[in-house]
Amino acid sequence: MGMRSLIERSLWRCLAISVDWRFLEDDKLREIVKRAIEFIKKQQKEWSPTWSTFEAHDIKADWWLLRKLVYDYNVLKIVHKSASHTTYAFEVPIEEVEKKIQEYEELIKQKEKQKPVSTDGEISIPPDFWSSIEGYDDLRELFIASINSMKPVHILLIGPPGTAKSLMLMEIERLSGAVFVTAGTSTKAGIRDILLNYKPRFLIIDELDKLTNPDDISVLLTLMESQRVIVAKHKEYKEEYMKTWVFASANTIRGLPPELLDRFWKVYLKPYDRETMVRVVKSCLMKHEGVQEELARYIAQKVADMGLSVRDAVRIARLAKTKEEVDKYLNVMVKYMK
Repeated sequence: MGMRSLIERSLWRCLAISVDWRFLEDDKLREIVKRAIEFIKKQQKEWSPTWSTFEAHDIKADWWLLRKLVYDYNVLKIVHKSASHTTYAFEVPIEEVEKKIQEYEELIKQKEKQKPVSTDGEISIPPDFWSSIEGYDDLRELFIASINSMKPVHILLIGPPGTAKSLMLMEIERLSGAVFVTAGTSTKAGIRDILLNYKPRFLIIDELDKLTNPDDISVLLTLMESQRVIVAKHKEYKEEYMKTWVFASANTIRGLPPELLDRFWKVYLKPYDRETMVRVVKSCLMKHEGVQEELARYIAQKVADMGLSVRDAVRIARLAKTKEEVDKYLNVMVKYMK
């Protein structure tokens, strides 16, 4: 490193405003800083009260992560650099950094406590539960019995578009502690991450037949069989008990593992006829989306004629405020269908 570069870096550091505490949000960086503080405090106790430096090997840290703490977050500074060694120190007193870490981790604990958690016993069911669905009174009783059962009874709704699958899942979605997932569009960490973050009483999975991630399937198998979520990575193993009911829908069960299907109470549904479909969609749009009756009827008729689903009708209703806009968005929807 040239003399000019060293001077420029020194000037920049003198002008630096403050530490960028956003590094706390990165678990790896936060852990490295904690190890550095622990190392320095140990050296101060055993060798010298003024000890303030460390090297990468002292805290078992990768050099590129230390570099981020130096140049991206202004937490550390380089006090000596040679061909074989780089020595680091904190930009601010370690007591200040330690306090910030403690405050951040306490905040995380508080947020963890506020996450929705699974509960046992009966759950409050709205008086108008199932009112958007025409017929299927026996399935209404089945769902209520499952919701209030002491142990999970998982239900899978199977049928082509135009059945009441989506409406039934939408009714479950109204319940406290329900989390909705569309298979294939969850986060990179998948269903395990959703379960650990939200701890849902009810996990609702739309389009289960599109669930192709082996890890997601494995997580579901364990959850539905033994009410456990297992995390095993980097020599770390832990499991969390989770009393979660799974309600799902699928257009077809072709391709789904037999062991997964075996864990569900399977319900096969037939499509509504056109007249019933129009009534159901119209009722859903007026009740849940606040659409005026005339426009709701128009959307319902169009969706029924085009063989689309209730959820398609909801998507259109959320965008279109006139009949002309309904036609426009339906044309776009159909044009780009597979």
